[in-house]
Amino acid sequence: MRGAIVGFGEVACHGHWPAYADSQELSIVAVVERSAERRALATSLSPGLRAYETIDALAAAESVDFIDICTPPSLHGAPMLAGLERGWHVVCEKPFLLDAGLLTRARALAEARGVAAVPVHNWKFAPIVRDATVRLRRGDIGRLERVAIETERLRDFKGADPERPNWRRDPAIAGGGILMDHGWHALYLALHWFEQDARQVEASFHRPGPGAVEDEATVRLTFDHGEASIALTWNGTARRNSMQLVGDRGSMKIADDRLLVHTTAGDEDVRYPVALSGGSHHADWFAAFIPQLAGYFKAPASSRAAFDEAAACFGIIQRAYQAGA
Repeated sequence: MRGAIVGFGEVACHGHWPAYADSQELSIVAVVERSAERRALATSLSPGLRAYETIDALAAAESVDFIDICTPPSLHGAPMLAGLERGWHVVCEKPFLLDAGLLTRARALAEARGVAAVPVHNWKFAPIVRDATVRLRRGDIGRLERVAIETERLRDFKGADPERPNWRRDPAIAGGGILMDHGWHALYLALHWFEQDARQVEASFHRPGPGAVEDEATVRLTFDHGEASIALTWNGTARRNSMQLVGDRGSMKIADDRLLVHTTAGDEDVRYPVALSGGSHHADWFAAFIPQLAGYFKAPASSRAAFDEAAACFGIIQRAYQAGA
């Protein structure tokens, strides 16, 4: 299937493009990017890759099956709706959409056109996370009761646009601060592991000044049979990720490059070559996601749960902002 990347920033260039370049299922034939410099960079990567300034220009010149949206968050909605209207499948970076009305319209359009609209929830495909999920699903630690996720960064990640390098701290573009950014990953992992939406949301935030987005967040989610706690900071002393899953018959802890497992069968300390916090683009994680993505494109009805998971993440974040106001 032939596709186009919309927004050729750092994640698209270093995360998505390399994965597609090695894929036998999905190929990128074009890029849509308003920056002439980034268009030139894109076309320099492959002789056959074509670049356009707008979605309309792409549609007039190319026949594509899907678009991959990698723009800043506030710019997700317009290309998503434009793609769905044209009957294209859509895959979109997190945070998926920043408006409940847009979510409703996108869901309706995808169903009406018989296409898929899918979020990039790529942390599920990190090798250490996939291993922990497999162990959870086969019952190694029993029924899940508690999840604790901590993300520590030294600062927010800078974007590729020289006019807006700090867009993650601009609420009009990012939709929020660290909860909307790093927190989105933590939320979909908690939802994925508990396999249900949260009944209750509690939250507190630190903001460096009036009108600023949060640079620290603490969130507690209550599920029918357990709870998740999430702690996030852009003011850390190290770059670090930690996740703990506690069941009624054991526990697992992800400590960057180590999976520490404690069960009735014994203890394990499994080492991985790359830490969970290593790098920001994760082309290997996206490559591992591509077979599932291609499956969604071939059978769009199978993608609806992925869309609903993104909608649930957005709903939880809105509830958290209200709770922590």
